[in-house]
This record gives sequence, structure tokens and C-alpha cells, in this order.
Amino acid sequence: MRPTLFTVERPGPGRLSTMARPRGGDWLPDELAALAAAGVTDLVSALTSAECAELGLTAEPELAVAAGLRFHSLPIPDYTTPSHTQVRPKLDELTGRLRAGGQLVFHCRAGIGRSSLLAVSVLILDGMDADTAWERLAHARGLPVPDTAEQRAWTDALHSPAV
Repeated sequence: MRPTLFTVERPGPGRLSTMARPRGGDWLPDELAALAAAGVTDLVSALTSAECAELGLTAEPELAVAAGLRFHSLPIPDYTTPSHTQVRPKLDELTGRLRAGGQLVFHCRAGIGRSSLLAVSVLILDGMDADTAWERLAHARGLPVPDTAEQRAWTDALHSPAV
């Protein structure tokens, strides 16, 4: 079964989407193959190792690569924000992948909070203003994002000289 992708309308090459986590266990290889068949090039997970174990996703990195996807792990505990200095290099890399025509998909558990935080960060680093990025993702997702005021403040600080 193909996971539901929530794709953000944006100019330029590449495609950026969010989704809820793929189904784990025996379903996982088929879920990842369906993403690859849909043209996804990069899969970004914001799940922690404990969540991966709980959800049957511990093999996600290896199975994603076997399906032809580039897998990126940016674990963020639920309802929190990461350190800018820890994630900025990966966000810059993902922004470059998008600009080069990559088809990026971000997921966390439900595909609302942490995945939205990371996806909007890439949109901002690609040149979109924060208000527009959050509005477009909320429109694509069909519900309000972000989950917390801290997530919004975190993305607003991306262009701060200290970041």
C-alpha cells in the first residue's frame, strides 16, 4: 500500500512532502518500495530509536536503501525542537537535494509536528518566508501546523546570525 503524501506547492525543481510514519514490521518493505515507485528519492525520519523499536521500524534505514531511497535520520523527541547546530548541516544537505530535483519526504509518527518542522525548515532555507512555508504545509496537510509555538519559533530563528 502506498503511504499518503502531503505535498507542498512550491516553485523550482524537486518536490517536498510529509507523511505519517510508514507501517512497520512485515509491511515496511512494501511501504518503502511504494515510495520509491512514486519517485521519492530521499526519506527523512524524525523518529527516535525508542519510537522505531516500538513501531517496528528498526530496519527502516537498511530497507529504505534497499528500495533505492536515500535515508536520513534526524531523531527529535516528540513535542520538542532539536539543536540548530546539530541539525543545520543535514538541513543544508537536504535543501541542496531539493534544489537538485530531489523528491523529499519527511515523516515522524503522525506526520504533523516534527516532520513539519523539518520540512518547513528546508523550505525556508530554500528561500521561502516562514509564514508562507507554514501556510503551504498546513494547506497540504489539511490541518494546522506546527504542533507547538516552540516549533514555530525554532524555524523563525533559522536565519538568525547565531544559527
